[in-house]
Amino acid sequence: MSYPLTPVGVKQKQAELFQLSDDDLQQVAIEMAADLKSWVLANFVVTQDQQQYYEAMEEGFRLVLGWQTATSILCRDYVEFGDVPFSATAEQKKARSTTGEVTGNVSYSPGTGWQGNVGFTIKFAL
Repeated sequence: MSYPLTPVGVKQKQAELFQLSDDDLQQVAIEMAADLKSWVLANFVVTQDQQQYYEAMEEGFRLVLGWQTATSILCRDYVEFGDVPFSATAEQKKARSTTGEVTGNVSYSPGTGWQGNVGFTIKFAL
């Protein structure tokens, strides 16, 4: 199911993902880590401005967003997703910025497997 690319829509999609088995969730996380842009565009309804905003990001930064999002999803922790600008003036588009904030820990023990919690917050500013 596709959701709007809004804080509420992102939470709804994550709740849907958290219903998956561990193996299925891992496959989704691999897709996110490899190409978050394609995954987002396939799973969310985006405006033209939102798509342009995302596509204007440097590839390296999009990779970081994908890896951090995948890590949070694997830990079944919600990514806190800020309001995405729906439209902007030409001057605002030049000044826009995206910030990712990461918190958490992950551990592995042969007796208990891997465990962790990773918080990831994405904020958008014009």
